[in-house]
Amino acid sequence: MAGEVKGARRAYNSPLRADQAARTRHRILRAAFRLFAERGYARTTVAAIADRAGVAPETIYQTFGGKRGLLVAVIADAISGDNDPDRQEDALLADIAQVSGADARLTKMVEYSCTILLRTGPIHAVIRGAADKEPFAGDLGRRLLDDRLTHQTERIRRYLGEDLRVGLSVAEAGQAYCALLSPELYHLLTVQLGWTSEQHLEWSQRLLAADLLGVAVDAEPPSGPGAA
Repeated sequence: MAGEVKGARRAYNSPLRADQAARTRHRILRAAFRLFAERGYARTTVAAIADRAGVAPETIYQTFGGKRGLLVAVIADAISGDNDPDRQEDALLADIAQVSGADARLTKMVEYSCTILLRTGPIHAVIRGAADKEPFAGDLGRRLLDDRLTHQTERIRRYLGEDLRVGLSVAEAGQAYCALLSPELYHLLTVQLGWTSEQHLEWSQRLLAADLLGVAVDAEPPSGPGAA
């Protein structure tokens, strides 16, 4: 009987502990995101993140291995949002597969990419800012680029390959897509030039439809902050 009671208590406590650990991790990641975005990588300390998250610094070291591991976790969390990355990708592919017409499929793909850029833009800027003095940040930026190019090119091959304009290879289309929807260009347009995320989305959709599918561009890009 005593063994049954102890076993039941462990079964009850384990999910509770897991939930508490997940909540703590979430608080740390949110605090780190804000502080990295506000201060940059170099001026953000583990102690400051711990204080903002309401945890001990040791918890961050135990969970993420330090500030470098935390930055990697922050960008991964921003990419996935509140979803499991594999399930998120599966959901996107299912949505695209249900759409008829290459132009409509491309529109779905661009919407997905821009949604991720909206979440990750501030942390990509942190990674770029740290790359000059932190080799690991440069390596991280290159890994993220490789991952984006690989996934975006595969989507183009699967859903647009037969509809690409004459003379454009899948590899070239993937590179063009990756460049136009890069975090660097997104930062230039939405932060430095003052475009809204909606303007960036519409502009990207028009230009990619023209470049990848040969669809005529029917409007000029926005000319500045708040342009219609």
